[in-house]
Amino acid sequence: MGKPASSGRNDRSALKALNRRAEAILKARPAYREMLDFYLTVFRCQIEWRDRLVVHPEELGAEQVRESLRKGTPLIQRYDPGVKPQSLLDLWTEMKEVFRRGNEVLREAVEKIDHAEKTGDFAPASWLLEQRPERWELVADASRKIGIDESVLATLSRAVTFPHWELVAESWLLQDHLEEWRRFCCPVCGGVPGLVEYCKGQTGQEGITAAPRRFMHCSFCASRWAVPALKCPACGSTKDGDAKYLFTSDEPELRIDFCKSCHRYIKVIDGDRISGRVYVGLELLTAAHLDVIAQGKNLSPLEVCA
Repeated sequence: MGKPASSGRNDRSALKALNRRAEAILKARPAYREMLDFYLTVFRCQIEWRDRLVVHPEELGAEQVRESLRKGTPLIQRYDPGVKPQSLLDLWTEMKEVFRRGNEVLREAVEKIDHAEKTGDFAPASWLLEQRPERWELVADASRKIGIDESVLATLSRAVTFPHWELVAESWLLQDHLEEWRRFCCPVCGGVPGLVEYCKGQTGQEGITAAPRRFMHCSFCASRWAVPALKCPACGSTKDGDAKYLFTSDEPELRIDFCKSCHRYIKVIDGDRISGRVYVGLELLTAAHLDVIAQGKNLSPLEVCA
């Protein structure tokens, strides 16, 4: 199976939705303007490159997807995602120029990677190809070897790998048999969810309000799947009183869910207040102030945002 079709019309629609959401965020949180102006360039580049990415995931039938999900096995553990090294390298080459225009830290990181590549100490394409949620040591080892902060290197690698893995997820989940998957790790890549979305379900009966549904969003491949509403994604606690949340009155669409038992937290958005798809990277970056609040209460993030 080749990469899912992506027309210029779809790209324009995605860019408009991204810009609309960014404008809404900046209106509510103007302090993020400088950072967001730069990262919007990164997000737009990811969208605009979709037609040029080369991804050929192993072709899966509906029953293959169902069987893997029923057994609780992320698809990546059984099937070839078909991400091509040259495609990763091509996007990295484009992204380097974007990051060079970012700030001194990112510019210095790109220069160190280029130097390591020239001396034969580092091969970006093959290194990016090996990226997996469960292989965080690849980032840690490379950061020590090249002399780049781990979080900075993770930011660079996620920018390049995310759009490739997004295509893999779209291809494998076309049949959308996620009712077989009720776990908190990603059904495609096995990654830890980066964001929670709550949306009202449909009852089909006039005048009856449906209970909100809880969806997890993967920040590695952009998969979205439903999970039990009152279960901690970190420790699995369903104990009455363990599920807590923090919010501010001036941001009704945004909050933190945390567990009183394990003290882990995750950021949450109200999907009914957001028009269009949820862009995980955008939401995580512009909710960094919630990390400050949560960690000030000795809570730890479910996933560390690159």
